Amino acid sequence: MTLTLRIENYDRLPDGGPTTTTVTQQGLTVGRSTAMDWTLPDPQKHISSHHFDIAYKDGAYWLTDVSTNGVFLDGQRHRLEGAHMIRQGDRFQVGHYFIGVSLGAGAAAAAPGETPATPPPPAFDDSDPWAVASAPAAPIDPNPRPDPRAFEDFASDFIVNPLPVTPPPAPPQPAPSAPPVPAAAPSPFGNSDSPFGAAPPAVAPAPAAPPAAVAPAPQAPRQPPAPAAPATPGPDQGAAIVTAFCEAAGLQTPEGANAEDAIALARELGATMKVAAAELMTLLQDRAAAKKFTRGGDRTMMGAIGNNPLKFLPDPTQALEVMFLRPRDGFLPGGQGMTAALEDVKTHQLAVFAAIQPALIKLLEDISPEAIEETTGGGLLAGGRRKSWDEFVKRWDAKVGDHENGMLDVFLAHFAESYAAAVDAAKK
Repeated sequence: MTLTLRIENYDRLPDGGPTTTTVTQQGLTVGRSTAMDWTLPDPQKHISSHHFDIAYKDGAYWLTDVSTNGVFLDGQRHRLEGAHMIRQGDRFQVGHYFIGVSLGAGAAAAAPGETPATPPPPAFDDSDPWAVASAPAAPIDPNPRPDPRAFEDFASDFIVNPLPVTPPPAPPQPAPSAPPVPAAAPSPFGNSDSPFGAAPPAVAPAPAAPPAAVAPAPQAPRQPPAPAAPATPGPDQGAAIVTAFCEAAGLQTPEGANAEDAIALARELGATMKVAAAELMTLLQDRAAAKKFTRGGDRTMMGAIGNNPLKFLPDPTQALEVMFLRPRDGFLPGGQGMTAALEDVKTHQLAVFAAIQPALIKLLEDISPEAIEETTGGGLLAGGRRKSWDEFVKRWDAKVGDHENGMLDVFLAHFAESYAAAVDAAKK
């Protein structure tokens, strides 16, 4: 049996390595280090050099987390502990990578002389028409995966349970058996000594007629339960939802809020949060790209706690799920995540504007006309102009030095220094 791992949120890796790998029964080592069987590049170093192992044992593949920051099974709040048996359809999060699992079709063939793990189903027996062969029950999963479609507790206020299915009528009882035939009266000649008085041979009583088979009453075909339809919250629930929103937002609760108002409000808030999360994630990505280009400030690293889902999860849907529906250890909840993201964007904008002027001053301060005239003595004569120009070229070349991009690199170095100082000042 083979196991295939595939990175789902990247088409290619930064180092050009494979996004898919096949695991044989020899096992696999995975991590950031190039010494691993499968290397997952991570400049932020959230992924450990040796992050997890996969081993084949007892007819199954097992994943063991040996990292600092953990391996998460999709939908779970806590990192994997101990060995985890890999199942078809598992999905793991390792740093910023989402890894899907695909097991080879069917289990490996049993070795000669080896007893199959599951006995074949019994064959149909013609002598017993009711002995229909049935497949053995599937083994119980000791660690069932959560249903990703399951609703959270708060959704129970808006869901009506489907009506119970009417049980089928009881089977009809068989008709009572016919009463036994009474024994014949003894013959008056039974005790006579006459040869003609011998008792006639006993006649066996006629067998009772079997009860007439009663045809079972026709039953209506069993209909599947109707799908649960979202129920309209009651008047009190609707008013409470609107009131809670207004209190949290610092608004005055409107008069006569009802269930329809609550549903409309919830839909509008959901659509607004989706747009806000997507735009905030774009701004944070632009901020990270600008810091990387200008080498300004430290890059945000993923830690054990306080991680912002808007920064470290790949799309708005997963970020909103972690922030509002399925909290995960180490990540900020909804309000804190939004606040932290907006603060980061605001600080970045202020620092950019604050850094431009000091960077330009440092760039031009020693090649300005005034600075050059102080050195050369200035003068409008041809000799003075020539000296000033030669000094300008000399200083320009000294600044540029071996920089690949010339004066642009010099400016970016000054900008990064001023940007970091502006960020530190904004945080104080």
